[in-house]
Amino acid sequence: NAKRKTPIFKSLQPEIVASEKAREEPMPILASRQHLDSSATNLPRSGAQSPERELTREQRRKKKLALRSAALKARCQSDGHEVVAPQTETVASRAPSSPPTDVGSPPQGPSNERTGSGPEQTNSSSSNGATPVSVNTSSQPPANGPARNHGPLAMKAGMTTQGGDEFIPIRKIEPGLGFFNVIGVVTSTKPLARTRSQEWSRNFSIVDPSCMEDDVNVVTYNFTVNCFQKKHMEWLPQAEVGDIVLFRRLKTSTFQGRLNGIGYWDKLRWATYDTQTRRFRDPDKNGAPHSEALDQGSGYSYSPYYRASEQGKEAEYCAQLSDWWQAKRTKEQGITTVQYAARPSREHRLISAVNPDTSPQDYFDCTVEILYIYEHTSGPHTVYVTDYTVNPDTNPPQASWCSPELLSYVFKMEMWDDAGLLAKTMQPGEFWSLPNARLMTDSYLHFHGKLVETHKSKKLDEVEHGENLHFRALLERKKKFEQGGGASGSSAQFDTKLIEDVDGEVAFLHCTVELLHVDLASAEEPVVYVTDYTFNSDLINPAEGVPWALGLDRRIVMIVLEGGQRGRARDLQPGAIYRIKNLGLIRRSGVRGAFGRLRGDERLIIATNDRDKEEEALLRRKETWKLEMKRDGVSIEPAFNSTAKSLPPTPETSEDLTLKQVIASTVCPNTFTVVARVFDFYPFDLKQATYLRCTKCHTKLRRACKRCVNCDDMLDMHCKWFYTLLFMLEDDEGDKITISACNKECKLLSGLPPVDLEADKDAFGRFVARVQPVIGNLGQVHGARLKQKALPVISPKMRFIVESWIAKDERWYGLLECTPL
Repeated sequence: NAKRKTPIFKSLQPEIVASEKAREEPMPILASRQHLDSSATNLPRSGAQSPERELTREQRRKKKLALRSAALKARCQSDGHEVVAPQTETVASRAPSSPPTDVGSPPQGPSNERTGSGPEQTNSSSSNGATPVSVNTSSQPPANGPARNHGPLAMKAGMTTQGGDEFIPIRKIEPGLGFFNVIGVVTSTKPLARTRSQEWSRNFSIVDPSCMEDDVNVVTYNFTVNCFQKKHMEWLPQAEVGDIVLFRRLKTSTFQGRLNGIGYWDKLRWATYDTQTRRFRDPDKNGAPHSEALDQGSGYSYSPYYRASEQGKEAEYCAQLSDWWQAKRTKEQGITTVQYAARPSREHRLISAVNPDTSPQDYFDCTVEILYIYEHTSGPHTVYVTDYTVNPDTNPPQASWCSPELLSYVFKMEMWDDAGLLAKTMQPGEFWSLPNARLMTDSYLHFHGKLVETHKSKKLDEVEHGENLHFRALLERKKKFEQGGGASGSSAQFDTKLIEDVDGEVAFLHCTVELLHVDLASAEEPVVYVTDYTFNSDLINPAEGVPWALGLDRRIVMIVLEGGQRGRARDLQPGAIYRIKNLGLIRRSGVRGAFGRLRGDERLIIATNDRDKEEEALLRRKETWKLEMKRDGVSIEPAFNSTAKSLPPTPETSEDLTLKQVIASTVCPNTFTVVARVFDFYPFDLKQATYLRCTKCHTKLRRACKRCVNCDDMLDMHCKWFYTLLFMLEDDEGDKITISACNKECKLLSGLPPVDLEADKDAFGRFVARVQPVIGNLGQVHGARLKQKALPVISPKMRFIVESWIAKDERWYGLLECTPL
């Protein structure tokens, strides 16, 4: 019982009471068994109805009078001196009269891991709690004592903002209320889940002062709020037990006879008040947008994140609610907190520094690079990572993908539950921040990591997260590792091999190749064909008759570009020599031969700038191959002709002009060649780069429309999708023009029919892959603007062939073609 009655507090760094023995850690002095038992009798049993509610109004009134009389009699028996607990600081309350003697930074404890998530599963919430030092009061304060009538416990629930928005007391919520607002303290939560309709959902129980029975300092009622979200799980309220949540636009619902609140995916707005910092907490968006237009882009812009003023009524009310909750808990438990000996917080650690003494309870945060992923059909997935530090107690993997130089730097992570799903999205060469990892040991006492929850895990980018100190330190360690001969500039240390050396044992490799052909019109992903002029019987030949493949039987590797690699396809030039990193070779049942695959966002295809030994060796093999083809009488001239062209021809009558010369030209229509870069584009969101129009009456339609009402187009014969895409160009002299990339002659979007880019994710991926090499990081720049952040624009300088024409008495410019310099 003593353990069960110990109050459970959030991990706060409390205010320390100064004393001559402040450096000594006090031991907890538990209340007596008799006192605890008496306290337990005053608390309502779970599932039992409060006795107060079974009495009539007159009986309750008589009982209150009897309790007051008993309290007065107790004071008289103590010679007129009221028996109270020693006057001390309470844990979560602010002391307005005097500043704290010693205030540390709030510790961050590990998140709870769900039970059943693999061996040695332990709830980590206790690790971040503080150890209360309590004193035994001579008697429990009367439940109806004067403390209820003043101070934080006298708080009245509900308030109205300066703008007139009402937040009602929880007890006043009733069926048929319509949309309502409420603020409460979270007393319990349920983990993130999926409904049958595949919506994200989360459940919260909240209370406020109206949930307390009259003159009884015990909560006898709580209100459950069920929140749903279709698009982004990050849009669900982010709060844990002890936090204060502000809910706007809830609806009521009755389930199994109990009244609940419902937060719908397109209505609910919320904010979380942090009782430690006394401020509203910024939501962890983890890449999710701040807002989106509903109804497939034609509706109003919706954001679940409510921004409450730190100086407004909402903040003032939340501060009062925090004081009420802490005062209630302290009085309810019958203890007075003198001091907290706070446990150490969870810290960011290097892999070399983690050990069984890592506190709290072996939990730590880390920043790592992904090296390799093993997906298992049962049990956790295994991810091998590194932060380029060495822990001597790890068990290095014995695998072909891991070089001897990298061996001692590798750390194994087991990914359970949500982390297992996250592991499927990871790619070798990516950098990740992984909070709340836990150090584990196997039967041989080797160290490895374990990760379960991922709501704060995020992939890191050098542009967006360049100010992250842990990330920058990791990049510096990697650079020193590579400069010391540990790696050849690659994210993961795979062997450099020739195509002829590839067999069933090789999963990944680095290679130096010549690019033969780029297929941007592939049915699925962009495909490139490469060779190093060595023979391998496992390879398949491309279609017969293609000129670039003559004489290269079983010497060509087809590589499918996926994910972030798709956008780099248009930058590649046939005939150039490239170094390819992390090339995965795949053999599938039912598919003849092996083919390659490149994934992830890292730059894995790199043009060679200087003649290194691998490039020299490739050129020697090429000369040998040419002699063999000549000896065998095989014509290979068409292949040379096709690969020799690195840039498409520009108009014969055009030379590179400045944008100032283009604007000053008096000839229209005309064609120009300019060297410039894209510094912005329209529309702001690339998903809006297509629109629906009736070709009969030329009316622009809403995305949700299936037919033109004006033309009574019942068969959808006249409703067609069209592109709307503008580039803003700037040259080295600072002159600017706007060009359209939607004209029929534009080669940029050739082969990509316009469709609803919001509804068709695959089509949107192909569209982004086409424009990404032209716009650079402008997509991320626009995303940062939504978060009120600024990123520098990084876009490539290119050669643009632009045409001009007159329309509506104005000169317009359109893109015909663009090529990298």
